[in-house]
Amino acid sequence: MEQKSRVFQRYQWLISLIQRSNGITFKEIQRAWELSPINAGGTALSLRTFHRHREEINSIFGLEILCDKGSNSYYIGNEGDMKEGGVQDWMLSTVAVDSMLNESRDLRDRIQFEQIPSGREHLSTIIYAMRQGKVLNVTYHNFTKATDSFIPLEPYFIKVFEQRWYVIGCSRNHPENKTPRVYALDRIVDLEISGTDFTYPEKFNPQEFFNYSYGVFHMDEKPQLVKLKVTPRQALFMDSLPIHHSQEKEYQCEDYTIYSLLLTPAFDFVQYILSQGSSIEVLEPESLRKSIAEEAERMLKLYSRQ
Repeated sequence: MEQKSRVFQRYQWLISLIQRSNGITFKEIQRAWELSPINAGGTALSLRTFHRHREEINSIFGLEILCDKGSNSYYIGNEGDMKEGGVQDWMLSTVAVDSMLNESRDLRDRIQFEQIPSGREHLSTIIYAMRQGKVLNVTYHNFTKATDSFIPLEPYFIKVFEQRWYVIGCSRNHPENKTPRVYALDRIVDLEISGTDFTYPEKFNPQEFFNYSYGVFHMDEKPQLVKLKVTPRQALFMDSLPIHHSQEKEYQCEDYTIYSLLLTPAFDFVQYILSQGSSIEVLEPESLRKSIAEEAERMLKLYSRQ
């Protein structure tokens, strides 16, 4: 297990090095490996080993390390495809961070991360069930119910949102309802793979499922045009990190900016708006504006108590 971990560190290091270099020759890779902190034994990197790593990185991560024949430099050939926010993009970002951390162990006390709730231990089981087309037997703790529920689940896909992992799929407890449901991994009490097979719907598209969602609340309703009026400071954050892929800037002046979004304003979106306080004002639709105003009034009463 320790040997596999060291090899995986090499993959992380090599991906990060090539990505940062924007084109690098094999000799330059060799020199970088000689100076790398993870090369504790001071071993040389042979061309044969390098090509083996290239093949394994392609197999595991789907990353193509190609060679420019003119300059004899290596680069990640499909890096452009990863900017769409898919699994490869997430993997590339993850290995880049892991590689930097491995090379900065002397600074580990000065690098802090957000805590992620439990549930990650279920990921490998869920992914295996997805790949094999197996139903999962899930014991699930729902915050709104007094007792845990047993769910024979057809796992369609997994998603991470705000430091939590979720599995999305259809429960066989409700065979008449084929709309997938969302389950948080940190609320799974017990999980095992059953002997029952299921068929992943050929026309199902995970991206389309959450296309009009802010986060993990899926609603079978028509999306609405949402208009937000935000302060100049908040606009800087929204420009650098859009809150939804449909976000568009409609108007901007010195005092405020107006954005439009096409989505279904579910509970998590309402919570996001409220979390921004007075820096965001909902202009449309009126129903959402009213909901935010009513919740703000309840908050005012709560904090007005003597």
